[in-house]
Amino acid sequence: METAEAGGKSITGVLLPRCHLCGEVPENGIRGGIRIRKTFICEKCESHIVSLQAGGSKYQMVLEQLKKIW
Repeated sequence: METAEAGGKSITGVLLPRCHLCGEVPENGIRGGIRIRKTFICEKCESHIVSLQAGGSKYQMVLEQLKKIW
């Protein structure tokens, strides 16, 4: 279980999504990305994926990470 901060107060017992690709917790929580199966991808990584050129080295790296979801 994680601890969240809201207005300077710590809130325990709040589960925050962590991006499958970058490992970050988005500022908007679950509203800051998409769920695919039982994993979460933040908006930043989603935008990065959409902008990748097919066949590039970064494309292959992300593709391998996404394959792990299925």
